[in-house]
Amino acid sequence: MSQVQPPVGVDAVAAQKAALRGEFGNWSIVHTSDTGRWWAIRTVRRARLDGRLLGARVCTELDADTADGLRAKLREVAEDEAGAR
Repeated sequence: MSQVQPPVGVDAVAAQKAALRGEFGNWSIVHTSDTGRWWAIRTVRRARLDGRLLGARVCTELDADTADGLRAKLREVAEDEAGAR
């Protein structure tokens, strides 16, 4: 009996997800296989886990074509939020 092999790239996607989750723990990371897009989602409450208020803009959803593109957007949001505190 042969084993079912995962589609090409599944391991790479899993590794990229794990890396993003490790770097941005307050975000849920999603890769949609049908569109190939990457998403980062969090609630406003998760954005404020440290108890400090953020500026007026609270980002709760991001998307990008690639994991690296999503990482860049997540870093930008993190920098913006750090400056607003």
